Amino acid sequence: MLERVGRYRIDSVLGQGAMGTVYKAFDPHVARAVALKTLHKGAPDDCHRQMLVSRFRQEAQAAGRLSHPNIVAVHDSAEDGDIAYIAMEFAAGIDLDSHLQRPRPHPLPKAIGWMQQLLLALHHAHARGVVHRDVKPSNLIITADGQLKVTDFGIARLDTALLTQAGAMIGTPCYMSPEQCRGEPVDGRSDLFSAGIVLYLLLTGKRPFSGSAAGVMQQILSQPPVPPSSLEPTLDPQFDLLVSQALAKHPDDRFATALEFFHALQALACPPTDDDRTWLQGQAACSQASPARVMRLDYAFVQACETRLTYLIGPIARIVVAHALTASTTPHGFLQALATHIVDDAQRHAFLQAEARP
Repeated sequence: MLERVGRYRIDSVLGQGAMGTVYKAFDPHVARAVALKTLHKGAPDDCHRQMLVSRFRQEAQAAGRLSHPNIVAVHDSAEDGDIAYIAMEFAAGIDLDSHLQRPRPHPLPKAIGWMQQLLLALHHAHARGVVHRDVKPSNLIITADGQLKVTDFGIARLDTALLTQAGAMIGTPCYMSPEQCRGEPVDGRSDLFSAGIVLYLLLTGKRPFSGSAAGVMQQILSQPPVPPSSLEPTLDPQFDLLVSQALAKHPDDRFATALEFFHALQALACPPTDDDRTWLQGQAACSQASPARVMRLDYAFVQACETRLTYLIGPIARIVVAHALTASTTPHGFLQALATHIVDDAQRHAFLQAEARP
């Protein structure tokens, strides 16, 4: 095993493939652990290898434009002799593929929480012109505290610089969109199709398309999947409609954006009730009764925050407010906890500015 690449000390191997190795390494400049993805450049006349190196560099450029809590951050990219490397955030956790090895589906709230984090990450990437192109469970890391992080933009592309020629097909067959299977140009809606497959898996424990690679591609192109509620009878049939839209064969029939998908999932997971006010008062009372967390907030202020937050993120605001009341110890912390759920930067800033401290 290598001892050092560039300035990074190699500590252990995290993963290895035919084209490169991912190490756990240490950056002495800032005293932090990193994940170091490496690729041997090969001979100058090896066209295939040079294409991979070009794509590898593009990964660093694509992911380097992204800064989001649900995306593994890229810190550095360079070359050391015949090795090209990318230093990334070391996200300690287990990939979603390993979580899905459980024989039964995950609890619905946990599954929805992971999906919402994935969609927020995709919204951030798509807004900056980056399409992942290989959204799948093995590229989604779940940390010990339940945070989802999207990794491996190795086959991502920038809208301004295609790395593959027309007709090239890149991706993992089980999670490809129909347009990927046909080798057509893709946009963010292709990632949303792949995200729909991940949601289907989380809801049912099964893939919507299965079999040989050729059989899976044929199903993706022409066959609708079995409705999730037919596999998981306790599931609300409304999820069938949501999944059906996410897995529509034509991009125009899917959710237009990851944010639209996010809000549709929120509305289905947390429908509004007639006694929100009573419920919220009870949650506020419980939080104030806890000796470990004493925070006095005027109820009118809390209600105003919930009203504004509901306008921005939908009915799930009720749950967000209740959690913030029990998890925050200061009014400032309460507002910051609410604001983290607002995707748009300008809307988040306006929310914080509008809500004066009580």
